[in-house]
Amino acid sequence: MDTNMTKDLAAMHGYFDEITEELLMLREIDNLEMYRLLTDLGKELKELSPEECTEENYVYGCISNVYIVDEYDQGRIFYRGNSDAHVVRGYLAILLNALSGLTPEDVITGTKEAVEAFARKTDLKASLTPNRANAFGNIYKLMVEKAARRLAGGGGNPGSV
Repeated sequence: MDTNMTKDLAAMHGYFDEITEELLMLREIDNLEMYRLLTDLGKELKELSPEECTEENYVYGCISNVYIVDEYDQGRIFYRGNSDAHVVRGYLAILLNALSGLTPEDVITGTKEAVEAFARKTDLKASLTPNRANAFGNIYKLMVEKAARRLAGGGGNPGSV
């Protein structure tokens, strides 16, 4: 976990703006280029250990296997995750990069509009099969649920998984 990655909502919005612009530019060239970027983003994700691939970390409602682990440190929530589907892994990487380092409160109350705007602007539903498009929403939903659990439980032990 890189605690130097702490951020605020403005940084999250900036990240979404940048990645949206890049995806749209690539899609204008060729959809295949957009998928290459998503695949490249997904390759940056580190594998999760078998112990982390639990029911609690599993994203339900996805065709592919997707897991998200959260860690809490100094009032911030940090996410890690992985998927066995390349394009889903790319979208997962975008959500992990956007939301990691925020406070649980910010994840719960300040991210929905930005995530929905990203999905709308990039026309996520058109670029994915319906089930894969649902995966994006289900990934986000689990990230918010994990933030809510951290908030309700006082955050847990620093560095806990």
